[in-house]
Amino acid sequence: MNKTLFRNLFIVLSFVVILLPIYPSIRSYFSKTCIIEKYGVNYNGQRKKLGLHPLPASWGRRNLDSCIIWYNPSGNTGHRWKNIYFKGCSIKKELDLFAFGYDAEKRQYTKVLEVTTDYDLQEKVLDIRYKVLTASYNKQIEKAEADSLISTLALNDSK
Repeated sequence: MNKTLFRNLFIVLSFVVILLPIYPSIRSYFSKTCIIEKYGVNYNGQRKKLGLHPLPASWGRRNLDSCIIWYNPSGNTGHRWKNIYFKGCSIKKELDLFAFGYDAEKRQYTKVLEVTTDYDLQEKVLDIRYKVLTASYNKQIEKAEADSLISTLALNDSK
């Protein structure tokens, strides 16, 4: 009886010793998979209902510890990226960046619009903020002004 108990205990402890070091990686992988499935391209219908900008299916993706970055692989102006910050499988914030100018020599944007969407604990939109940034100023603006700026990008893209 003691040999069986010792053997079973040894087997359980062996699994714990093997799985414990890789548990954070497994958890991180499943959290990111959950966020990608829940708040990736599949969430675009809801984004449109909320007045947020959709995530193009053609964009690249980088997974970081607490956020996933979707990015536009071409050009230097327009909708450049969307970061989704999360904890576990819950969304915390989305950050969209729109670029209106780019200095190739300095390799930096000259004018950008940040659209920050904060979510509450129930994953409902809590707040949406719009901010224009240049080398000389940053300024909060209203949605109508942000939409007007973004529409100029669409006009430039259609030329």
